[in-house]
Amino acid sequence: MLKVVENEPAIRRYQKRFVRSFKPWISEEIPVELGHPGATERAKVGWSERLGIWIFSRKIADHRYWNAFGIGRPEGGARIPITCEINFPLCGIDRRTGGAFAEDGAGRVFVVHRGKLGGGRKGVGKGLFESHYRGVWEVLNDGGEETPVALIGILNSPRFARHIAQFVAKIPRIKESAAACSAQVELGLDALSLRDELIGDRCRPQERETGAECDHGLIVRDLSEEFRLKGLRTGNDGCRDLLVMNREGVIRAVFQIRTDMSLDGIHAGATQLLLNGLSLPGDPLLILVLPRAPEEILREKLKRLNIDLLIYGWKGDRASFPDLATFFSRIAT
Repeated sequence: MLKVVENEPAIRRYQKRFVRSFKPWISEEIPVELGHPGATERAKVGWSERLGIWIFSRKIADHRYWNAFGIGRPEGGARIPITCEINFPLCGIDRRTGGAFAEDGAGRVFVVHRGKLGGGRKGVGKGLFESHYRGVWEVLNDGGEETPVALIGILNSPRFARHIAQFVAKIPRIKESAAACSAQVELGLDALSLRDELIGDRCRPQERETGAECDHGLIVRDLSEEFRLKGLRTGNDGCRDLLVMNREGVIRAVFQIRTDMSLDGIHAGATQLLLNGLSLPGDPLLILVLPRAPEEILREKLKRLNIDLLIYGWKGDRASFPDLATFFSRIAT
């Protein structure tokens, strides 16, 4: 179980590291007016072309560390809305503040979010977040209380800035769902696309493996990009991690990504492929994506189930798939 960080010097140190992690990603600083309920504030936001988000951070004396984020490059001098905030208390525990630093038994530091959403709209709040956010969930020892929180990323990870961008990208759809007629998701092949808000799990308030799970959404997105560069359409629907269509518009492959090598995890991935893949027309390829190859006995079992394997690794902050080329011709036809 993660434990919330309460120590003032530690929070101050982690906040500096939090902000510093974005510096290599910043393309330019843009003067704007930040809009939030009741006031506006002149600020210079850091815009990241690669991440597709901007960030503004400062300390609010005697209150909190304010970290505001938005999507899309803002125009200089424009008044821009804040998509979400990942704020931290200056010290101690403040459950009114959305963000928190947390540590696990190995001393790793995570950034978590309690689900507090702003925006001033009716129905936008923690309940909406818990019912709609999909990602990595973990139980937090929150000053003696056990609180389910969204685990955004590991602070020291080389992919931490991408984890934050992934989290920010999901928030607008969550807020929009407050006015939606239905939370049901249907797969429309004509509108197949990759949707960040459908990557990950719904809130499950129990202890889970931490760390590598934060990379799940990044792996999905990087794998999708590989196929899009080949001119193939990709998407997901909340049940399947990634669907790939050939140039005739037929779904030719279903991918399920697992970031752990536990036997239960591999079995779960194979089961998801069988249940959610075989229901599709056209007999698509069923491909399980793993961080390394399993033992030969398990590989043979997967082969008998007509489940292919794809191994991934990391090059810097991006996932790589050394054997992906072997699937292109089978999928494109």
